[in-house]
Amino acid sequence: MKKIVPDPPRRKPVTTPFFTVQSDMYPPDALAHVSELLRGVIETLDEHCRARAGEHGLSMLGNAIHASEIAFALVEHVHARLYGQQAQR
Repeated sequence: MKKIVPDPPRRKPVTTPFFTVQSDMYPPDALAHVSELLRGVIETLDEHCRARAGEHGLSMLGNAIHASEIAFALVEHVHARLYGQQAQR
């Protein structure tokens, strides 16, 4: 049996990065962005775990929350020590 329609052309893999860091980004701005990203990760994981309390496999997400909270605290600490600002929560 012959194929009537040829195969579509293959897509080339995407080689451009999804995200790039500006080389001239001011360090306090970078720390602020990291802090907000980590806060979002923590809130998302926490909400997911609360919505599915008691389900199997949530301990791994709990570990991710714990690691994210530690990273967040470290970023806040660095920002406060380097730039003399009080950490805000």
